[in-house]
Amino acid sequence: MKIPMMVALVATSLAGVGGCALHQSGQLYELKSGKAAKVSVDSPYATSGKLRGELPDGATCDGVFSLVSAENAREMTSFQVPFSDNADASVAVMQCASGVVLRCTLARRPGSGFSYGACKDQRGAEYAMMF
Repeated sequence: MKIPMMVALVATSLAGVGGCALHQSGQLYELKSGKAAKVSVDSPYATSGKLRGELPDGATCDGVFSLVSAENAREMTSFQVPFSDNADASVAVMQCASGVVLRCTLARRPGSGFSYGACKDQRGAEYAMMF
């Protein structure tokens, strides 16, 4: 009787991995001031999903990410995020209540959540993202 229970537990655990309910939290650091704010990603294992957070000044931000090739990520943003050979690249755009728009490049390992990223706004302010 213990084996069916074990199978049920494994199946339940695996169902959570592929579902949309997964959530990952991290920090967004403004490089000039060093101030940090919260950022979160819905469905970090998916090829696309939503991001939410705030700027260090408190302005709320919402956006989306999408998986792209590392080459495309480098072309779509004006900064370099290092990618290892086995890393996935994603590009994200976040619109903030203060009118700031962040363009971000994020790195993750296949099958894992995000590790780090870099963002820049339309005014040239740079940010680092750590998960």
